[in-house]
Amino acid sequence: MRHDAPLPAGTALPLPRTPRHDGRPGDSPVPLAPAAIAEFNDLLHELHPDAPHVDEDALASVARWLVALPPAQGDALLQARLGRLKELSELAADRDWAIEPALAKRIGRLLDYVTRERDLIPDDTPRLGQLDDALLVELAWPMVAEELEDYRDFCRFREESGDGFGGHPTRDDWLRARLEEGALWEQLHRVRHQRYVDYGPLEGGLRVV
Repeated sequence: MRHDAPLPAGTALPLPRTPRHDGRPGDSPVPLAPAAIAEFNDLLHELHPDAPHVDEDALASVARWLVALPPAQGDALLQARLGRLKELSELAADRDWAIEPALAKRIGRLLDYVTRERDLIPDDTPRLGQLDDALLVELAWPMVAEELEDYRDFCRFREESGDGFGGHPTRDDWLRARLEEGALWEQLHRVRHQRYVDYGPLEGGLRVV
């Protein structure tokens, strides 16, 4: 069973995590060169060190699964992952957001791989050409998931701020505003759960005159 890592699409691709009991890979509908698999894994772990190792049997298994699906359904599953790259490209290129250089480098490496035509599975391979690209996006997604959530909120903040900040609020402006909102929420929460004035206990009881 897949761990609960962030996913670019609603469900995970059915990638086996354990080798076959007989130690031999199953038949693959597409040639998988050992050197290309090693290169794929090297890049994957450069992008996300905690990602699983992807062996030949696992790739063959998910390739067989994809080929067994109706073509339109299989293509939709791949595009559900690859379609997320547009937002990722916008994040990396947004000067107002200004991501960390190390993350920018990893995102660039991911985008470079996906645009290559000759990689683990050549892009012109019928039905399967983009499987490795989609798989790389999914397995590396935890490296960008939190950043992307923050960026979406930043985009909403930038739109809501209108002409404020000269129309170009920075990441620091967004963070400062969200921290101030959080502090205000905490203050309101405290006020709603306490009395404004504490007169202490009544002494001598009540007297009616």
